[in-house]
Amino acid sequence: MSSSRYPGVGLLGPFCRGHEITCQFGYRHLICKPVDKPQDPLLNTPNMTLWVSATFGEQFLVNRHSWKNSPDLLYLIYCYLHNDTYLAVQQSEAQIISIIALALEQRALLVIPLDNE
Repeated sequence: MSSSRYPGVGLLGPFCRGHEITCQFGYRHLICKPVDKPQDPLLNTPNMTLWVSATFGEQFLVNRHSWKNSPDLLYLIYCYLHNDTYLAVQQSEAQIISIIALALEQRALLVIPLDNE
């Protein structure tokens, strides 16, 4: 995994400002809360197709790139969403995917493309 050019992305705990995820096509995306969105004028707009339905968010998360993402990325995003480092231990991966997808639909999390598509 490559390091992000945005401060706080990929960190753990209260200093975390989001995580990078690679989609099934190899494009990098930033998943962050709206308050943690980097103030970069060249940053792309959030992917609004994930706001339509939680099903689109679930498909995006399930079909993520298998070897360009860390195996515990979903747990890290879940912990970032809830500001808790131990909460994800109690959930299965399918439950975590549905909770994150619902947060994407409710705009509690943004998915911002980092690569030019």
